[in-house]
Amino acid sequence: MTETTNRFRPYDRLEPIGTRQCSDWRESIFRRHPSFMHPLVDQYEKRGLESGHVAANAWLRQTSNRMKLGQTGLLLDSPEEALTQYAKVKARRTERDLFDALKRMDSPVAVDLIRKLVERTGISFPTLPDDPTKDETAAALMRTFDESWWRRQLRTWQWSDMESLCRELGLVSKRKGIYISDFSFKRCQGQKVKNRRLLEAMEAENECGQVYSLAELSDVSVSNPENRRNELMVRMRGFEETAKNSDEQWCGMFYTLTCPSKYHATHQTGEPNSKFNGSSPKEANAYLNKVWQRVRSAWHRRDYHCFGFRVVEPHHDGTPHWHLMLFFPQAVAQQATDIFQRYALQEDGDEPGADQYRFKAVSIDPAKGSATGYIAKYISKNIDGHGIEADLYGQDASSSAARIAAWASLWGIRQFQQIGGPSVTVWRELRRLESKNISKELLKQITEAADASDWETYTRLMGGAICPRKERPIRAWLVRKAEKNQYGEFVKKLKGIVFGPLELTTRLHEWTVRVAQSNSGSDSEDAETTANLNASAASMAADFRAPPQACATLEFCQ
Repeated sequence: MTETTNRFRPYDRLEPIGTRQCSDWRESIFRRHPSFMHPLVDQYEKRGLESGHVAANAWLRQTSNRMKLGQTGLLLDSPEEALTQYAKVKARRTERDLFDALKRMDSPVAVDLIRKLVERTGISFPTLPDDPTKDETAAALMRTFDESWWRRQLRTWQWSDMESLCRELGLVSKRKGIYISDFSFKRCQGQKVKNRRLLEAMEAENECGQVYSLAELSDVSVSNPENRRNELMVRMRGFEETAKNSDEQWCGMFYTLTCPSKYHATHQTGEPNSKFNGSSPKEANAYLNKVWQRVRSAWHRRDYHCFGFRVVEPHHDGTPHWHLMLFFPQAVAQQATDIFQRYALQEDGDEPGADQYRFKAVSIDPAKGSATGYIAKYISKNIDGHGIEADLYGQDASSSAARIAAWASLWGIRQFQQIGGPSVTVWRELRRLESKNISKELLKQITEAADASDWETYTRLMGGAICPRKERPIRAWLVRKAEKNQYGEFVKKLKGIVFGPLELTTRLHEWTVRVAQSNSGSDSEDAETTANLNASAASMAADFRAPPQACATLEFCQ
């Protein structure tokens, strides 16, 4: 390395801190993590200046151990190629270890050995019931022989642990990487680009010879942010009209539920929160869900019913909070709210600011605005930022939406959930049907309502917003696939809808997914890339089906 290059090494500024031995030791750690070097150096410098080099060294030693991905030999910032190679080797070795073990011991002992070998790395063995069948055990073992299974486990583990470390280091805050660290956001965006390339490089063909790229089919489905946002708004507006046009008086309530302060990694100033208990956003969301379950149980015991939507979004430091737009019978709205508030403040409810920030309830006054308008901005800013200039923290809404989407993907958090009401799956399947070919009057009316995007009429004809699922006139029709999946399991697929004794097929075609012919023989694609695409194609469902909108837009043959 030249003298000029040395001059720009970030850890050179640490020379006044500690001894020469300290310098050599810490530099070896910094060089081990080139993509994460700057935040490590910044934190070491801060701790060294505040508490001395001994404390800084202790922190760096602990952090260096945390940067190891269990017993895999990988690091939290190892590149994707390293994970892929490890997964490939580990899958082959696990399969070989089982066959070797079966030569020396009984099957149950061999399976237990494989479980221990898998979990020794730090990855959990596939979940099995208490008394698994041979097929269930075989399916679990087949997963451990699959390099894509290993890669998924490794990636989820690596990304979540790295993001947890970033939050602890103050790299996720209003002042730095809002919602998600810049390091993880860059990773997520890179993966998004790879996924898009894969969709563009693969195609689906049905028995009629029609061929579409997976990217084309994705763009006309609810995977498209615009389509997703529009559908959510249609359903929310439909719920509001349902409440307004009902014979019973309904009251709209907008709730905000927030975690106790110990779930927050940093303050809005960017300074670390001394109360932080180390919980990840996924664990914080589990806490919110636990509160919600208790609230729902209390409402159920009192026979309180509601319907509406829930939106999950992050605070600036990545800690989730919930917004709920719910409709209650007017007579029980206040009692339901009081119950919600009691459970929301059950944990650490006496801490400063709890009464003001942990739970908020707003009664929707139709004279001042619609319930849909109230929640519209929360839906938009968590999808694509459409129609919003800035988020709560003054950031550009479209940029924030991209970071929020990456945050939700990384932590596996479901952003939107319908509460009560009829099935959206049935709604989407009905939109595939031609109502003019339906003779049953009620089914015809429900299909026409779905086709016209009239969620209010659809809800009413399906039994109303408050109706047990088993009493609704239409349900989804699931059938078992004829062939087992790659793990030797029989799985169910959606085929259509069931209306009384009548079964109607909405999934009319059988689809084969493959690498696009234009890519398979391209000179620009090297052998490894083509092999990866073929492997991805093989792992996808062979009966890939177009989304509802594609039936009309792409003129699928009937």
